Amino acid sequence: MRALSPGSEPEAAAPAPHAPHRPDAPPAVWGRIPARNLNFTGRADLLELLPDRLHNSTTAVVPVAVHGLGGIGKTQLATEYLYRHLRNYDLIWWIDAACTTRIHTGLADLARALGMPQACETDLAVSAVEALRLGCLGRRWLLIFDGADDPATVAPHLPRTGGGHILITSRYADWAGIARPLPLPPFTREESIALLVGRGPEITAADAGDLADKLGDLPLAIEQAAAWLTVTGMPVHDHLRLLDDSPTKLLEATAAPEGGEPVTTVWTRQFEQLKSRNPAAHQLLHLCAFLAPDPIPRQLLTSPVTISPELDAALRDPITLARAVRDLTRHGLAEIDHTRNTLRVHRLVQRVLRHGVMDPQQHARMQHGAHQLLAALDPGDPESSAHWPRYRDLLPHAHAAELAACEDTPPRRLLLNLMRYLFEDRRHEHAAQLATLARDRFSTHLGPAHPDTLAVSTRLGLYLWALGRYADAAQVNQRTLALWQHLSGEETVEILPLHHNLVLDLRARGDFAAATQRSEQTWHQATRMLGRDDPAALYAAFQHGISLRLSGAYRAAADLDENTHRRQIDVLGRWQPRTLSTLSALLVDLRETGHYAQARVQQEQLTESFRTHYGEDQIDSVVSSFLLAVARRKDGDHPGALALSTTALDRLRLVYGDDHATTMACALAHSLDLRYAGDLAAARELGEQTVQRYRHSLGEHHPHTLAAGVDLAVTMRLHGDASGARTLDEHLLEHLRAGTGPDHPYAIIATINLASDLSALNELDQAIELGRDAIDRGRRVLGEDHPTVLAASHNLGLDLTATGHTDKAAPLREPILDRYRQILGAAHPATQASGRGERTDCDIEPMLM
Repeated sequence: MRALSPGSEPEAAAPAPHAPHRPDAPPAVWGRIPARNLNFTGRADLLELLPDRLHNSTTAVVPVAVHGLGGIGKTQLATEYLYRHLRNYDLIWWIDAACTTRIHTGLADLARALGMPQACETDLAVSAVEALRLGCLGRRWLLIFDGADDPATVAPHLPRTGGGHILITSRYADWAGIARPLPLPPFTREESIALLVGRGPEITAADAGDLADKLGDLPLAIEQAAAWLTVTGMPVHDHLRLLDDSPTKLLEATAAPEGGEPVTTVWTRQFEQLKSRNPAAHQLLHLCAFLAPDPIPRQLLTSPVTISPELDAALRDPITLARAVRDLTRHGLAEIDHTRNTLRVHRLVQRVLRHGVMDPQQHARMQHGAHQLLAALDPGDPESSAHWPRYRDLLPHAHAAELAACEDTPPRRLLLNLMRYLFEDRRHEHAAQLATLARDRFSTHLGPAHPDTLAVSTRLGLYLWALGRYADAAQVNQRTLALWQHLSGEETVEILPLHHNLVLDLRARGDFAAATQRSEQTWHQATRMLGRDDPAALYAAFQHGISLRLSGAYRAAADLDENTHRRQIDVLGRWQPRTLSTLSALLVDLRETGHYAQARVQQEQLTESFRTHYGEDQIDSVVSSFLLAVARRKDGDHPGALALSTTALDRLRLVYGDDHATTMACALAHSLDLRYAGDLAAARELGEQTVQRYRHSLGEHHPHTLAAGVDLAVTMRLHGDASGARTLDEHLLEHLRAGTGPDHPYAIIATINLASDLSALNELDQAIELGRDAIDRGRRVLGEDHPTVLAASHNLGLDLTATGHTDKAAPLREPILDRYRQILGAAHPATQASGRGERTDCDIEPMLM
């Protein structure tokens, strides 16, 4: 018998099932086999898995059905498998399984190749199957049923015994009871890049990655794109642009004659078959084209909206919807994840549907249907972390559906809530991008003074501020304010968030006094309009607490924050994010009023609660760890502070980058921890870097920049540069007194440290004068027993002693040490240092605005 070459017509031959052959030679009986793809790439794990799946039975032949989307590479995988396993079979036969007629033809050709008596094709097909089933041909045979359109069509033609193997390729996923299903996913990104780069060395890995992402790692599309780019020399960026603008036209053009039919042709046939079989499924697929290629929650497809009669009926009836989903998966056009109860449609199928199949009217109807379905699932409360998983699921679909283009109110409201969710989840950059897109779209379609446009613009101002783009934020806020006032005047609830933004702008400018005045006005306005227990009024109180703290009124901030926190527990709940934010602020107040031990203990508890509820790496947990590091250091636990600030700074740099306000604050705290650990060189280097970042972000004379400089000057003096520290402190004190006022705690601390610089330079008379000034102001602002005032008193005693004024120094030595013991504890490092007669340095702890 003569073996058949690939693609040749079969002819009758006597079977020789056990005849030996070379490992690389085709088996004795071999027919209709496609040529091997010499550029075959990837699929190593599946090619390793297939033999086990095929051999996983000793008593019956259990077929393996490789299934997946058209163009996913099912035929290529089957072809590569059989070429790699030629030595294992004496008979390999390839059968076109698109319909019963073609199956009969393929099996009849096999019968003829085996030398069976001539008969009609149906009888020959039955004879071939029977021979295989009875084992008449030996036990080393492989049948490939390629492109099976319907499991029911293939099932009668499968030999269930005989010891051979059957491999089926199909778009259909439901092969239960007939074959073991083996889903074929798209390429991995690495496999896509390897194929693209391997076909054309002029394609870079980065370009290949961009192209693979746009093609959804679909093997046939990747293969054809690689060939097209190699032959035409088209730049990858042009190819990417055409995939956005004219995907169907491009995909049809890239299918070279020798590469087979375009994937779009394969899909178009499937679309038409689906339309005739189940119009609701066909329309559901078109609807899904306007959602993301991410998993689509089944819950999204159960809202009673009005789109089209057939689709409306499916969305209202679980059984009709289940049939529609079943038919989508049977045609290989969607995948179901039963565990997560989601549906997924390949991104390239979506692109072809949106840009090559639908007419404009259908396009608009289905896109608006997607908008309606998304809006129907809006929980309406993005501040509640309980709803964040829902918003997280909706977000990619809102982007894909271009929700900002919708003219209906509910979808626009969802868009605003998605921004708020992103901001609450600390994804500030993403929130700003979404707000910018919405603001531009709304301004064009609704007008710049429309309430929805103004609401989005207000959010955008906040998000820009959070990103440190303070000038841009102020510009947006001032323009929005003018439009709000022109539209409705000052006294409206809707304008309250904008007033908060204006407070933030004043803080960014460093005008803490004006910010405090404005936040107090906003708080009273909110209370008057809404009542003191309304969440918006409580938030206004929280914002005023921040202003008080920044202006140095620590005790007033503590009183307000304690009251606000108590009310928020009653109104919002103990674990609501805003309640926790106020508690965190209250603990900073306690720290700054000198209650170090109390602040540290409660901050330990709060940080542990954050970790328990949100996880150790969640950003609120990280920020709480950073604040705990400060509390530990103030309470004397220098090693514990250093360990926490090291980890927190690494995490904040990873999430926000070095120039974010929170990262800079943590970097400043970490530089202090390094100083207390004795690593003065590292502390100075980080301190200098942080001062420069504050200057770049906020300006040279902003209180935060000046405060960071005060901390750096202490490190410089301890590092041996007392003269440089003195020059820096003099400059800083001058600008602090001019900016925040001489009674602000920042200015008082700068005064204490400048006195220490002068003392180190033996200019004791000036040091004593500054020391007395600091004590007088500190007692009025902070209280006589505040640790900062104790430090100033202790240092003044040392300077008076050095100048021979021991009688004047006496009340500032042992009595001050006793108060150190009472307030900080005998074991606190500051108490110990004072007992040894060492000078006390004062730090300005980093504050968040």
